[in-house]
Amino acid sequence: MATRTLYLIRHGLHESKHNHNDKLGPALTPVGVEQAKLTAQRFRSLPISAIHCSTLRRAAETAEIIARELSDIPLHRSRGLWECVPCVPPRYAEYFEDYPAEDLARDKEQAEKAFDRYFKRARGEDKHEIVVSHGNLIRYFVCRVLQAPKAWGRMDLCNCGISEVLIKSDGGMILVSHNDVRHLPNHLITSLIGVRLAKTFYALAQIAFDQGDFVEAQRQGQESLAIFEAIGHGDAAEVKEWLDGLPAVDSSE
Repeated sequence: MATRTLYLIRHGLHESKHNHNDKLGPALTPVGVEQAKLTAQRFRSLPISAIHCSTLRRAAETAEIIARELSDIPLHRSRGLWECVPCVPPRYAEYFEDYPAEDLARDKEQAEKAFDRYFKRARGEDKHEIVVSHGNLIRYFVCRVLQAPKAWGRMDLCNCGISEVLIKSDGGMILVSHNDVRHLPNHLITSLIGVRLAKTFYALAQIAFDQGDFVEAQRQGQESLAIFEAIGHGDAAEVKEWLDGLPAVDSSE
């Protein structure tokens, strides 16, 4: 019996500033482009039959890069995959107090329709499809699979993180993996996980310094700096200043 495997991908890192009159939103940064290229490589050995994506620029550009790298894979664009607020998580009720009720109702309808459209049984033969969308909507999809839709606010999702869902022939769904970033080097992991990772490297660098291991301090500090700079995090300046103050070392030793 045929199964459907969906690979849910959040778009690559996008520009922080853009013209708010442009309804399609910001474009990818160079980091986002590199994330998308590496993500495409992850799928080269898989029988991908279709790519679906949001028409917002950051998702569309990510999907186009993946499609070019894979070649001859049909790309389907949809307004239904735009970012939205699928439902209000209980812990964020106050945060959404000023969000218009009509907008919440519209977003909820959009999210439910998108889930019904893509999360369905395959007919004929097995299907492997990519869906490139946005953080809120993908987290909602994953939580719908787990039958806990309002829990989406408790999940992190990195840029170009991959979540895999298997839809069995009887319609049952299995979350195979969530937010897989094994295809990305540390400095290209951008989101809350990236920040935590950078802070961990910085802490390890300081421990190495206290122990007198300046080579290791330099190595861990550079890892931290690379991540902070990639995501444009304010702590990059602090780490750089700390590294500049380290004693000169011969890293070839």
